[in-house]
Amino acid sequence: MIADATRLSVYFGEAITAGPALASDALMAGFAARGVTTATLLRGIEGFGLNRRIHAERFPDVSTDLPLLAVALDTRERIGASLADVDRAVSQGLVTLEPVRLATGADVAEADFPAGLGAAGQLTVTCGSGERAGRRPAYRAVVALLRRCGTTGATVLPGVDGLLRGRRRRARLFATNASTPMTIVSLGAPDRLRRALPELVQLLGEPVVTLERIARLDRYRGARPEPLPRAAQPGVFQAIGVFARRSTHVDGRALHSELVRCLREAGAAGATTILGDWGFALEERPFGDRLGRAMSHRPTYTVYVDRPEQVAAVWPLLDELIAGRAIVTSHFVPGYRELARPQLQGGR
Repeated sequence: MIADATRLSVYFGEAITAGPALASDALMAGFAARGVTTATLLRGIEGFGLNRRIHAERFPDVSTDLPLLAVALDTRERIGASLADVDRAVSQGLVTLEPVRLATGADVAEADFPAGLGAAGQLTVTCGSGERAGRRPAYRAVVALLRRCGTTGATVLPGVDGLLRGRRRRARLFATNASTPMTIVSLGAPDRLRRALPELVQLLGEPVVTLERIARLDRYRGARPEPLPRAAQPGVFQAIGVFARRSTHVDGRALHSELVRCLREAGAAGATTILGDWGFALEERPFGDRLGRAMSHRPTYTVYVDRPEQVAAVWPLLDELIAGRAIVTSHFVPGYRELARPQLQGGR
């Protein structure tokens, strides 16, 4: 299948409930009941939202309400039908809706990027955490392929629950969790990302991918996110993604922690940091945690969604903080809702 589709992203806290159940479980059950093709629940390590309070897993600020990010992919009609389930399950949080090109199975080899704003591309691959490609984990084989194709970088984000090819997969305390979804986000020139598609079919058999246009800001200072075009509809928001190592520090503090703190102090709408398992950036070799290393080198992904004018206002602070230490992406989000507020912004 190759189709124009929608990515639904829900940012909320793990302590939120929907009746007797956790909101995260109710949300994934709702996606499963709707037959959504793919959904991944990612557990953050730090972030803040509407209540302005930072929640983190680091000592001594260990939180019992860490941020969650649920991402679902399917046709516009099926995702639209899921919005009522999202409203029932998540009483407080942020919802975005973004158009993407969805491809599955053997058709992935023939997929292409849609027309749109941004000269760069983002290729997102979903697979099971326990899938194998020959003698090694499939996600590592995919990262190696993307690096051979000359892409700018790739980050593997492990899920704790979700659906893969329409079937519910969740992490268990006493299980191998071999089927829990993993999301591999790769960035680069569209032609280099396209090179990987035929071999992805050989590696994964039944791959699930999305392709979209983005603006990419490399590891240098002074590059500002592109402005919102005058012809764009009112209510469009902007998403900034920061890809770095957990071991990257600024003045003795982890870069992702400083990003979250600075965004909160600047009055940003919210930010979430997800800890990855494996990845690479530019010419670096793939990195993650390895035996014998005292410091964690796992990749981190921090996402910040806000009004374009607010992004422009806080950008000098972020630019000074990042200072060539991370890869930064920017793209516009045409759908946006803040739950627990009597306000609806953007289009569905």
